[in-house]
Amino acid sequence: MRTTPAILSAVVLCGGLGTEMRPISENLPKTLITLQGRTVLKRILDQLCKTGIQDITIVASQNGLEQIRQEVNSYEHGGLEVRVVLQGEAEDIRGAAMTGLDSAFEHVGRRSTLLTYGDIVAGPGFYESLFETGKGSGYPAASVVLRNDPRTYGVTTLTPLSTIAAVMDKAQSPDPRLGTYVLGGAFVLPPGFQEFLESKESFTEALNDFAKSYTVAASVWGGSWTDLGYPWDIISATSAELGLLQNSSISSSAKISPTAILEPPVIVEEGVVIDHHAVIKGPAYLGKDVYAGTGALIHNNSSLEEGVVVGAYAEISNSVLQPYTSVGRGCFVGNSVTGRHVVFEPHVVTLNLMRGGPPPDRLESAVKEGRFIFKIGAMVGGNARIGANSVLHPGTSIAHGSTLAPNTVNQ
Repeated sequence: MRTTPAILSAVVLCGGLGTEMRPISENLPKTLITLQGRTVLKRILDQLCKTGIQDITIVASQNGLEQIRQEVNSYEHGGLEVRVVLQGEAEDIRGAAMTGLDSAFEHVGRRSTLLTYGDIVAGPGFYESLFETGKGSGYPAASVVLRNDPRTYGVTTLTPLSTIAAVMDKAQSPDPRLGTYVLGGAFVLPPGFQEFLESKESFTEALNDFAKSYTVAASVWGGSWTDLGYPWDIISATSAELGLLQNSSISSSAKISPTAILEPPVIVEEGVVIDHHAVIKGPAYLGKDVYAGTGALIHNNSSLEEGVVVGAYAEISNSVLQPYTSVGRGCFVGNSVTGRHVVFEPHVVTLNLMRGGPPPDRLESAVKEGRFIFKIGAMVGGNARIGANSVLHPGTSIAHGSTLAPNTVNQ
């Protein structure tokens, strides 16, 4: 089955409940998580614009529908037609794909469509590479990426001709014969794929049957790529992106004390204030209107989104703080992720070194003094408040809107 040469429409699936991303996703769709000043959804739209796509359908669940519509309304389309549609009764990828494709076909006709998951964070050129694979081969195409541990992904087998032979959904005990290529979450699919969706019970089954019946080219992606399945994936995505920085970018409107130290590469956006003797060691990102107090230390691939406040002598290490989070004086926040509007009162400590038990899925290891270690801090839902002098043990999860009393030791 050959693809239609001109691909004019895209479908972005944003309807998942994001249960494994909780507490970060308790009151926020995963696709609206902010990374270096842009939500995941806007990042996807930015990249799709570069492919020549003219029409985009975003599929949202009832819970996230209005938030996603507001985000799309604030996006500068540049002539791009973008609509948000409500996912049907089937709350799975298959149901979302059918809803999205129906909408795309209604607006641009039955032709090949780019379909992508709305929780993928990929480097520049990801969708262009998929397009080139589809155009070059003349066949439907699927992005695939290499992973050392494929257990939490859809695993693929490739033929010697770099086409997809089979797809297996989240192999908990992977067969070594399957290899370690996993689905990259983006596909160029002909209108005939709709028939496979209608006849199967899951998206993976439909894709597997389709790959067995027709040639599907594999677009092997070697750039940065993260599937936001768990809260600590946000840290991985941030580290991958900041790791690409080669030069600093500092806004002319930022107010930086002459005694502050900025070690490149760092990104400092407009309105940032960096107080006396604060140290920013790159790679690091300070978003619009961030405040770093006297003697604060921000380092190790940390990303502070818009309006974040870091108090005097607080330390932020390898963490991602969503917009308007406040970290009080003398806190240590390490290997942690917060939702929006979180408050750490003074002298809160997030312990982050695991000392026993298996690590969570996808948690990346580090090497220290010749041995592997795993670090994970706290995952704090939006609008939570952590009382002064509290201690959060590794892997602590704080629900959206929770309040911890001062001096709490939370495990």
